[in-house]
Amino acid sequence: MASENAPSGRRLKLIGFIAIILGVIAIAAPAVAAGAVVIIVGLTMLAVGIAEIIEGFRGDSWRDKAMPIILGLISGIAGILVLAHPLFGLGFLTFLLVAFFVVEGGWKIIASFQYRPNPGWIWMLLGGALSLVLGLLIWNQWPLSGVWAIGILVGVDLLTTGLSLVVLGSAAKELSRQG
Repeated sequence: MASENAPSGRRLKLIGFIAIILGVIAIAAPAVAAGAVVIIVGLTMLAVGIAEIIEGFRGDSWRDKAMPIILGLISGIAGILVLAHPLFGLGFLTFLLVAFFVVEGGWKIIASFQYRPNPGWIWMLLGGALSLVLGLLIWNQWPLSGVWAIGILVGVDLLTTGLSLVVLGSAAKELSRQG
């Protein structure tokens, strides 16, 4: 039943190849990719702000209207500021990325010791150490690291997603031949 709703192997492979190409471009030109990410984030914040304001005006009382309108104004203004000053937005996104890597790395390191008797716990420890080092490396060059860090990470994500889809598409195509 699930295979009836699954995309075809050819379509998965096509999407995978497109993601691989975009990933390679993002890695080759990380500043361009980072700029695109900032624009998408800014436009998303602006769209959410507008939607919240519209929803706020649909409220029955001022009490129902106030919070969505205030939140919408904050989101909308933040989106406009990110679009007007993309380097500031990129610096802030990079700062959030640093915080994520440092917290995630620390958590993985601590959690790895809870799994210590089990085989493979060292991989969690190494993954945590890698996340922590990556966060500290990005922080060491912040805010300039925003120009390369976000673009490269988006590129690596697109590349690995694309490879996964190509492999999945090949397996789906093979399964359809057998079935």
